[in-house]
Amino acid sequence: MGLNTPYNKVKIARKYATYYLNADTKHKVHSPLVYALVTDVLKKTNQSKNKEIESERKRLLSSKQTIDFKDFGKSGTLFKRNISEIAKSSLKSKKYAKLLSQLVKHYKCKNILELGTSLGITTSYFASNKDTQVITLEGDQSVHEIAKGIWNQLGYTNITSLVGEFDLNLDKIPDHKYDLIYIDGNHSYEPTIRYYKELLKKSHDQTIFVFDDIHYSKGMEKAWKEIQKHETTSISIDLFFLGIVFIDPTLSQQQFTLKY
Repeated sequence: MGLNTPYNKVKIARKYATYYLNADTKHKVHSPLVYALVTDVLKKTNQSKNKEIESERKRLLSSKQTIDFKDFGKSGTLFKRNISEIAKSSLKSKKYAKLLSQLVKHYKCKNILELGTSLGITTSYFASNKDTQVITLEGDQSVHEIAKGIWNQLGYTNITSLVGEFDLNLDKIPDHKYDLIYIDGNHSYEPTIRYYKELLKKSHDQTIFVFDDIHYSKGMEKAWKEIQKHETTSISIDLFFLGIVFIDPTLSQQQFTLKY
């Protein structure tokens, strides 16, 4: 198995079982910041309003539409894909999308950067928070058009999108200091490490980084371990399907695995 070969479903299930049995609850957390994250974010995700967004998710999952899809993770190969297949394999579940929305709400994140739009459901959860501005990057033009249609349907005008290879578009990202940066693009070791180091330039001391699928493969697990130990990382939180990183220099470096 190569470094970036995805784990199969059985391997993921075993890893998740081990994670869930060993993860901490709020009663074992002594960091005030992490305790607050458990009580005010993880335990309050049901407060996120999402009926309209979830209606769009259902529509995507039942779509019969087929598009030409260009996968930059496979050397730009162009092939046919059903929208429903992309939705099933790529969209973050309702549980984790609500978590991301609550994270934005609790920490009052105004400027959000997302690498990996896909069909725009998670982007919509970000944009549903009042006064947010979302910049999102997507590799494929056809997928991007589907996402734009969803945002128009939902009435979101606070989303700016860039289309094309991430490496070509990183320099085009508006020069803000982002409050939350969500990395959900190329699920491979080298790009993940590179994106983190590069996007630290667009962060401030209170910026929150979120990494998708940190246990997707050996490569992603290796990247996550290096990110946890990076000199800029203070507190890192493993939620199995998501990794959250705080870079506040006033905090000591600590690593947590929390049950969610």
